Amino acid sequence: MSYTIVGLFASQDQAKAVSESLEKKGFKNSDYIIYLSQNKPVSKSFWSKIFTDEIDQEATSVDSLITSVAINNETESQLAKDAFNENKVINTYELQEVDFAKAVDLDYIKKVVALKAKALIYAMPEIRTSHTGISIGINSEVSSNT
Repeated sequence: MSYTIVGLFASQDQAKAVSESLEKKGFKNSDYIIYLSQNKPVSKSFWSKIFTDEIDQEATSVDSLITSVAINNETESQLAKDAFNENKVINTYELQEVDFAKAVDLDYIKKVVALKAKALIYAMPEIRTSHTGISIGINSEVSSNT
């Protein structure tokens, strides 16, 4: 079964290095897509950033680099991840349900990755915090030292 692995990198300046790493690992030019955009971020007001749903678009339009790789087996998966790690990948997503032919559409990939990221956040276990105030902790330390 073929699927797609997507890597998110900090800067589009990494495009050549990512491409070279993938090719050194045995991937052909037709096995991966490096999405380069000419878009620069549009300046938005503080309030529009808070009250709009454009956060995902804004986060991916800055200067980040997105790369998709066609995967046919576990060996290729590990090779792609190794190439990504060599280039300081920020995050890697295995999209088992996305055939590489669909990966040509960057907007589609962004939507699937955004859904995966949100699912990971919602699946995180609840974090419990202490209900005692900091002054209680400090008071107990000061009291015991006198």
